[in-house]
Amino acid sequence: MLDADSDDAAHHALPLPAQSRLPTAPQDRPPLIAREQRDLLCALAYVALGVGDGVQAVTLLDLVLREVPDDAGALRLMAYARVATGDGPRALEALERLEELRNEAGEGEPPAPLLLLRSQALRLSDRLEEGRATFRRFVAARRGRPPTREIAA
Repeated sequence: MLDADSDDAAHHALPLPAQSRLPTAPQDRPPLIAREQRDLLCALAYVALGVGDGVQAVTLLDLVLREVPDDAGALRLMAYARVATGDGPRALEALERLEELRNEAGEGEPPAPLLLLRSQALRLSDRLEEGRATFRRFVAARRGRPPTREIAA
């Protein structure tokens, strides 16, 4: 027969239920990286790209974008890094998100460098016709005029 004291001891010996391991929403917690750390990671990624280490740049930028997924500067660098590593489809993902952010901000046509980057990502994704069309938009943007339509021969 169990007495009240042993029943109470047995109750306290039971394991406590595990707390939820689901990640909390970013607004529910302080940021994991401060602005200065974000800037440092982006600068290191930029240097890695400069010395031809696109894989290292992608790794560093993944850290930033996990914490701040809508960081336009990090998304732009990520698109460059993905192109540098030959990953056209993932470069296009970064460029699409960057384009969404530009549209939300009411910005117009993408600047020429982003058009060139998109054309390279399309080429790497085996979307050659789209890549050529985007490259023509890039050339027109560099010349400061709207793209012209080519007549098929």
